[in-house]
Amino acid sequence: MFASSLFGRSFPAFALITGLAGCAGQTGTGAFVPQGNGLAQMPVETPAQTLGALRPDVTGVQIFTANRNGGSVLGFGFKSAGNAKPITTIAGSNTTLHDPDSLALDAKGHIYTADDGGTKVAVFAEDSSGNVKPTRVVGGSKSNLGPTEGLLVDPTGDLWVSSCGNNAITEYAPGVRGNVAPINTISGSNTQLDSPTGMARSASGRLYVANTWGSSVVAFASGAHGNVAPALTIAGSNTGLIRPFALAFDHQGRLLVADESVGVLVFASGASGNVAPVATITGFSYADGVVADAKNHIWVADFVDNSIQEYAGNANGHATPLRTIQGSNTTLNGPNFLALY
Repeated sequence: MFASSLFGRSFPAFALITGLAGCAGQTGTGAFVPQGNGLAQMPVETPAQTLGALRPDVTGVQIFTANRNGGSVLGFGFKSAGNAKPITTIAGSNTTLHDPDSLALDAKGHIYTADDGGTKVAVFAEDSSGNVKPTRVVGGSKSNLGPTEGLLVDPTGDLWVSSCGNNAITEYAPGVRGNVAPINTISGSNTQLDSPTGMARSASGRLYVANTWGSSVVAFASGAHGNVAPALTIAGSNTGLIRPFALAFDHQGRLLVADESVGVLVFASGASGNVAPVATITGFSYADGVVADAKNHIWVADFVDNSIQEYAGNANGHATPLRTIQGSNTTLNGPNFLALY
C-alpha cells in the first residue's frame, strides 16, 4: 500500500482503476501553418527556451522528477539507464519535503517543488543534493497557495502555481520569499479551470493548463488575469483526454499531455477544440510526467510502475521505449512531474 495522501493518490493495488489523485498528483514563433480542420491557419507553438534550461554540455544534463511516495526530488544523469542510482537526491528533515508532487526548474537550475496539496513552494539552489535546506520558501496567508499541484517558472523568472482545490492559477514575482501576495490570479467560472495541475507556457505568453477532473486543456492569452475566458480549449470525445495531469511542448511545437488514464497524447501545434491527437503513446500504469529533450525524444514518468522511460519523437501506440530507468537502486517511488537541466 502506498503512503496516505489528502488527494487520493493512496490506494491498494486492486484500486488502481479508481484513479490515483483527487486533484490529480511544461511556447509560439509567430509562424503559421495550415491545420486542415476547417480553420485557414493556426499559430505554431514552440518551446520558449530549449528544454527550459538545457546545459550546452550534454554530459552535465540531468532529468529530475518529484518522487512523491519517496519524499524526495531525484535527478538522473542523461545517460542513466536500467537500475541506476540517482545523481541527485534531495530528501530529509531539513528539506521540509514530505510528499513532493510538483516540480519546476528555472533557467539557472534552481529547483522548485511543493508537497501534494501543500500551501508552500520550496526553492533549492542549483546542484543541491542531500538533506539540504531550501534557499527560500514561498507561502503563507497572503500567498493564497493551496492545495498546490503544479509549478512553472516562465522565461522572466515569474513563478506560476496551480491550486487544484481552489481552481486557481497564481503568479509570483521573481525571487520572492516568505508570505507574499501573488502579482496575478486567474480564477472564476469563466476560466473553465477544473482541478488544474500541470502547466506549459508558449513563447507568445500563452499559458496552457491541464484540467485533471475537467478532462481538458485550457490556454490563456498573455496578460490574462482575473475571471477571464481561455483563449482556446482542447476538450471533447475526439481528444481522448480523461485525466490530463502534466504538459510539455516538444521541438516541433506539439503539445504533449501526460494523461493518468491514457498515456501520452500528442496534439498538433496550435490544436484547439474537439480535435484528435496526432499520436498516443500507451502502455503505462499512470503517466504523470512528460518532457521532450533536445533530440525531441519524449520522456515519461510512470507513477505506479516507478519508472522513467524515453521514447522516440515519432512514437505511437504501445511503443517500445528507447530506455527505461527503473529498479531498487533508482529509489523511484511515485515519480510524477519531470524537468531537464
